[in-house]
Amino acid sequence: MMSTLRIGFLGLGTMGAPMAMNLLKAGFRVQVWNRTASKAEPFAKQGVKVGKSPAHVAAESDIVITMVSQPKDVEQVALGPDGVVDGIKPGAMYVDMSTVSPSASRKLAGGVTTKQAEFLDAPVVGSKGPATEGALVILVGGLPSTLERCRPVLSAMGKTIIHAGGVGAGSTLKLATNLMLAHLAAGFAEGLLLVQRAGLEPKKYLEVLEASTFRSPWYQTKGAGMIKRDFSTHFALKHMYKDVRLMGELGLDTKTALPITKAIEQLFAQSEAAGKAEADYSAILAFLEERSS
Repeated sequence: MMSTLRIGFLGLGTMGAPMAMNLLKAGFRVQVWNRTASKAEPFAKQGVKVGKSPAHVAAESDIVITMVSQPKDVEQVALGPDGVVDGIKPGAMYVDMSTVSPSASRKLAGGVTTKQAEFLDAPVVGSKGPATEGALVILVGGLPSTLERCRPVLSAMGKTIIHAGGVGAGSTLKLATNLMLAHLAAGFAEGLLLVQRAGLEPKKYLEVLEASTFRSPWYQTKGAGMIKRDFSTHFALKHMYKDVRLMGELGLDTKTALPITKAIEQLFAQSEAAGKAEADYSAILAFLEERSS
């Protein structure tokens, strides 16, 4: 059944494209836009309208969604010339699902509220697989009333919606969540190399972790892939490095010491410099392996 809500979706990358596709499958009227126009072609072939600019899409949407990888690009799409704020209508809603800093979320909110529109920061937990399956975890910052108006749309993309608090709270919770993910990847990589260099079977390492109190589906998916040296990109290393940098900035803003995260930031920086930027973030293992040779 076709919904009367008009959705504008800006950003059709690894995550954005399947998320927008799930909105179409759910019956929403979707218009799309992407900075690289070729990424919108699969939608155009399905009869989906491709907007001329973020402002153009926003002017024709009840809810505008951005899913853009870099904070500076999100601000350009939202606040720059011909951006979302230039086109958004009073009473419309802008949902930024990108991973940015809480201060950036508040800046975006300030922009749209000048146009009497509403704002949610709603970053997601999950990579390409959950995005395709509509099984993301969505972390929301903003007014409860705005969330309820947007809930049917968010539910088409995610299995769990968590209201974290006011504007910026979703972004804060996302950075704290990815902090744990970065630590997990680095810790597993070091432990795996240690086991292998000591002459043990790596699957035994995974077996122990799965039998312990800290078992996690992560080990069966990402951990198993790392053992096979499968670094197919689900969440690019360059994006994790960006997120870890944002964690450090948030630590400074909140006067929170993050010494382990700082060390992991340097590890991801070195991995990116070594040519791993486009690989999955689990390729931190490949960098450590090269450095240990």
